[in-house]
Amino acid sequence: MAQEPQQFVSLSHGRVHYRAAGPSDGPVVVLIHGFSFASWCFNFLGPLLEDAGYRVFAPDLYGRGFSDRPDVRHDRGLYNQMLAEFLDAVGIEEPAVLVGNSMGGAIVADFAAHYPGQVRGLVLVVTAGLRLSRPMSLGWLGVPVIGDLIWRWIGQDIAVSSSPDPVVREMANAAVKQQAEIPGYYAALLSTLRNFPLDGMGESFETLSIQGTPVHALFSTKDALIPVESAEVLSALIPRATVEVVDNASHDLVMEQPERVAATVAKLISPDR
Repeated sequence: MAQEPQQFVSLSHGRVHYRAAGPSDGPVVVLIHGFSFASWCFNFLGPLLEDAGYRVFAPDLYGRGFSDRPDVRHDRGLYNQMLAEFLDAVGIEEPAVLVGNSMGGAIVADFAAHYPGQVRGLVLVVTAGLRLSRPMSLGWLGVPVIGDLIWRWIGQDIAVSSSPDPVVREMANAAVKQQAEIPGYYAALLSTLRNFPLDGMGESFETLSIQGTPVHALFSTKDALIPVESAEVLSALIPRATVEVVDNASHDLVMEQPERVAATVAKLISPDR
C-alpha cells in the first residue's frame, strides 16, 4: 500500500512529516509510532479516533516515514525536543492525550515526565522502555564502522512486521520498504539502537506515578518483542495505571485491533462513559 506525504513542519533538525484529521475543537490526540515504523501504522486507528470527534495528529519521527533523516544522535533528548517543538509548531495549546506504540510508548512516557503540563494522559500500546523479550546487547553493532557494516546485512530483517494478520503484515512491510528507499532510514535505526534505551526506563514511568499522570496501557499475549510480564512491571511502577493484556494479538496490536486501542483512548478522555 503506497503512502503519500501530507503535511510538514520545520523543526530544529529538519522537516517533520505528519498527518492530521478531525474537528478543530475536538480533544487533541497525538499518535507516536515505534522504532522502525512511521505514522502509517495508525492507518486503521486514526479514522476511528477522527470519527469519535478527536483532533488527531500523527508525526513521523526523524529518520522515518517522510520526515528528514538528520545526522544526529537519536536519543531521549532528541525525541523530547522534537515532540515539544512539534506540539508548538502545529498550534496545540491544550494538554494532549499521547498514544505511544512500542518505542513510541517509551518516548511519550519520557516526554510526559519532563513536560507534564502538556500532557492530559497517556495510552501506551505494547510499550518499550520497561523490559524486552531478550536483553539488549549491541555487541559489534555498538562499534563504529564495524557495526555500520554489520548493520547493512541485518538491519532489513529487524524492520519488518511479523504479524499473523496477512493484511497488516502486507501493508506494514510494503510501507517499510517504501520509507527505506529514502537514504538515512537504516542509519537512523542504528543510531536509535545505540543511543535510546529500549528497556530500563523505569525512572520515567515512576515519575508519571508521582505526577499523577493518567496512564492506560495495553500489552499482547503473543508479542515476540515485549514480554507480557511488562504489564506487571508497569503496574508496579504506576499502581494507578489501567493495564490490560490482550489475547491473540502480536506486537502489531495497534494495527490488528485498532478498535480496542480506540476504546482505550475513549476511556481515558471520558472515564465516566
